[in-house]
Amino acid sequence: MTDNGTFPALVLSGGSSGIGEALAADLRNDWAVTSVSRSLPSNPLDGVNYVAGDVAGDAPQAVRESLAAQGRTSIHSLVHCAGIGVFGPFMEMPKAEWERVLLLNLHGTLNFVQGVADLVEDGGRIVLFSSGTVFKAPAGAAAYAASKAGIIGFSRSLAAEMGARNITVNVIAPGLVMTPLATQLAGGEAKNIETRAIKRASVVEDYVGPTRFFLSPGAGFVTGQTLVVDGGSIRR
Repeated sequence: MTDNGTFPALVLSGGSSGIGEALAADLRNDWAVTSVSRSLPSNPLDGVNYVAGDVAGDAPQAVRESLAAQGRTSIHSLVHCAGIGVFGPFMEMPKAEWERVLLLNLHGTLNFVQGVADLVEDGGRIVLFSSGTVFKAPAGAAAYAASKAGIIGFSRSLAAEMGARNITVNVIAPGLVMTPLATQLAGGEAKNIETRAIKRASVVEDYVGPTRFFLSPGAGFVTGQTLVVDGGSIRR
């Protein structure tokens, strides 16, 4: 809690489903969470303020209006988890499809961060989500991997810019986890488990602890880093 007894503010994108929903369920215990997604959840969580918005479009303005209505002029942390997955042979993929992936995953990240990050307080935190796909680069994931690789490059440059204000910028790269985003890859789950040092399926709760680390006071000297969370499938 802050000195006045209130929770520090945290903005989360993609908090209506998948990993983002797990983050919202946990982080609401220690932050005043404002979650923005294109669709509002069917079962909203108590203690989470939900806002409808497209990260590639109107989400920043929707978030700013919601925070103003709460009487908040700044936030402690920004966690950007929203994204989409489109998979299939690249040479057969219509241009509109890979443009959609880049628009929402990469341009959406740029748009959302540029529109909200000025609200982050000095000493605050920015956590972005990429994907372990960047490092494995399997066939059929070219557009998705390209969009998620762009997030890592962006984060490193942004970390250099935000360091003057002691704001950290870090990335979590999840392995395959069976969320609605990954249903097209369900057939690859068993093969993924075989490659892991920890041989079990990933669950959305696996990403809460790593996110909390990047948000914690103890991570104040960690910035510009990408943490792969995949049970040791990628070891580097």
